[in-house]
This record gives sequence, C-alpha cells and structure tokens, in this order.
Amino acid sequence: MPIPKLTEFNPFIIPWQGRGITEIRTQYDYALGVHEVLFSGSVGSAKSCMLAHLVITHCLFNKGARVLVARKSMPDLKDTIWNEILEHIEDDLIEGKDYIHNKSRTAIKFSNGSEIVTRSWADGKVKKVRSLILSMAIVEELTEDEKGEFYKELKMRVGRIPNIKEQLIICATNPDSPQHWAYKYFIESKLKTRHVYYSVTEDNPFLPQSYIDGIRETLSPKEALRMLHGKWIELASEVIYYNYDHDTNYKDYDYEFNPNYPVDLMFDFNIALGKPMSAAVGQYINNTFHIAKTYIIHGARTLDIMEEMLRDGLFNHKGIFRVFGDAAGKHRDTRSIRSDYDIIVEFLRKAEVRYQLKVPESNPPIRTRHNLVNSTFKNDLGRVAFYVYAGAKNLSEGFRLTKLKNGSNYIEDDSFEYQHVTTAVGYYVCLVLKYANIKPVSTMRR
Repeated sequence: MPIPKLTEFNPFIIPWQGRGITEIRTQYDYALGVHEVLFSGSVGSAKSCMLAHLVITHCLFNKGARVLVARKSMPDLKDTIWNEILEHIEDDLIEGKDYIHNKSRTAIKFSNGSEIVTRSWADGKVKKVRSLILSMAIVEELTEDEKGEFYKELKMRVGRIPNIKEQLIICATNPDSPQHWAYKYFIESKLKTRHVYYSVTEDNPFLPQSYIDGIRETLSPKEALRMLHGKWIELASEVIYYNYDHDTNYKDYDYEFNPNYPVDLMFDFNIALGKPMSAAVGQYINNTFHIAKTYIIHGARTLDIMEEMLRDGLFNHKGIFRVFGDAAGKHRDTRSIRSDYDIIVEFLRKAEVRYQLKVPESNPPIRTRHNLVNSTFKNDLGRVAFYVYAGAKNLSEGFRLTKLKNGSNYIEDDSFEYQHVTTAVGYYVCLVLKYANIKPVSTMRR
C-alpha cells in the first residue's frame, strides 16, 4: 500500500485518525502540561502513517521544534517509521531547500530550524536521552519497552521548549498483555493529559482482503483478537502452547515418510542435569508440518543422538535430509572444540547421507517462536497445519505442559524434560515459515 504524501493525507477517511488529529490540534488543554497519547491498534491500521504526519506537521507549524523518534532497535526504526517520514515528505518538500536529511545520524533539519532526531535502546542505555530538550517525542511499538525504563527517562525530556504550545509524547503499539505496564499507565489512567485511540485492521479501507487473509494465516484465533481486532488480552496463561489440542493435532499411529519430500531434523543442544539433548524428525508437506519421531537422551553428546538415529534406521531414507535447530549450536559443542553442527555434518557425510544445513544466524525471539507455533495448530482461518504422530508422543506432552518460569519476564521453564524438544521444533517452524521457499539444490551435499 503506497504511503500518502504530506498534502495528500486525509485523516478523516479513517475515523480514529480524524478524531485523534482534531483533538490533538484543537481540544487538548496544553496548560495542564505535556499530553501523553497512545495509538493502540492492530496490524495495518495506519498508526505509522499518522505518526509520520504528526511529526512533520509539528515541525513545520512550530519554528524551532525538536522531535525525537524512538524505537527499541534502530534497524527496525529505519525500516518502519523513518521510512514513512521520508516518503511522506518526498514529493512536497525539496531536500536541500526545505530540509536536510542527515543519513549518518538518521536526522532531519528543516529550514525553519525545527529538527527530528532518533534514538534506540536495544543496548540497554536508556539514559542516552538525558541530553535532549524536546517539544515532542514519538515511540513506535511501545510494548518493546518491557519495563518502561526508556519511557520514564524520555518523559523528563519533553515540554522543555516553552515557546511551543503543542507539547506531546505519542506512542503507537500493537496490543500486548493487560499485565504490561503500558496498559495500566494509559488505558487504566483517569488523567486528563493521557489519551488512548483504538484502531483495528479493517478500519483501513486501503488494505486488500488478501493482505488481511495473509495475516490470518499466521495467527491463532486468540492472537487474531490482538493483532487484527486490537484487544489487550492474555495469550500465555497456564501454558505457552495454549492453542495445541491433543484431539486435533495428535495422530495415534506412526508416520510414514513421503519419499518425494525432504526429511527434516531439528535440534536443541543441552548437557545440564535434567536438560536432555533433544531432537525431532518430520516433514513439511503442502504447508503442513508432520512430526514423526523424537529423540530425547539425558547426558548425551551430539554424536550419541546421531548414532541413535542411525540405529533406528532413519537414514535408510534415500532422499535429502535438512538440518534445523538452535543457532547457538554453530559456535561449538559444549564438550568439544567442534560445533554441534560440525559433528552432525561429519556424521552425515560418513553415512553418505545427502543433506542441507538450514540454521539461522540467530534464534527468533521467544514470543515470536511461541506465536508462530501456536498459529500452526489452528489459525484464524480455521486451518490446521501441524500434526504430531505416535513416535513423538512426548512432544505432544511438551506442547500441553510447557510453561513460563515463575517471576520471569518471558522465559520458558526449562526444568520440564520435554520443554527442550518443543524448542527444537519451534526453531524449525520459524525458519520454514520465514523462508517457505527454501531452495533445494544449491546447498545440497553428499
């Protein structure tokens, strides 16, 4: 969907935008101090476009304004809100005359002396904003500030340019758990200087239905309430894989491998007491995951689990084997100068097995992994895309019982024996769904 330009933008097409811009510009009592605003909305509800317009017009209307645009990760900031800002002005303002874009600093200076600066806090250095004097601040994806530490520092920097009436902090985010500090701070607040505007995906008339259906493919029904309908609801309560249904997703018979598709190996590497080496084997066929068998061995080396697969007759399959798993296994095996994947690759070569190594540079965020796996059990369109078979019965138990650690921010309780195999499968699911069209030839080896 093209981003509307500065002079094309009409906030009254999408009702929440029209209400928000009217109240911000004409109804807020700025004599009360800095106003704090939350745009709480679902995916594709045009929050970033609204932010970009408010940032630019604040700078153009107020000579000498200074606006901070922030997000946890600077690369994410550049790909989202910063890109929206640049595209919003490119046809209506002339670079070099009306503004200067400093690419190295990710900053813009307008001809009237106003400027936009950027900051991130992925490095944990939230105090870096203390040197700023701001009339306005924008925070994209506020829930990424999990403890509110960045926001607390930021709040003290806004409202310090006295000749500018419009003193604002505006945040945008997809909904999260109602236990998140942002829910309590904004949504439960009764202060006259705090405001919340809600939006849902279908409020945006410019989104094609195919885009919405594409999102629904990757969401469980409960996740869809958050990401499409803008609800602040709890996803992880008693268990992490709340969407797994034994009657729907478990098949009480052995899986028969399809010789026309690769066999996929997935690993989570452990050695500590109570944390077994865990692997699973399956196939991905017609957009559906089939997990045939698990290998869970306490105190095992990587080589032990490969030898167990060999004894089991797994490598009698004459097709291609794809290797997925924990990105940390690329560094080195905990018991050797070689990495876990070095050991696996050497074993497969000696066994004369054709293989492809499909291991990412880094593991996906934990929440992302859980959400994607939950969506395969049954998505918002009602499609089931994940089955566990009799040879992987303990994986079914893992999905039913894996929980978060008590008192943790968001960490799995890895004292549960079968949590580790769910992690191995989760790494696999995330990479397959991210790169569904994995090229099968160029990395093939013997």
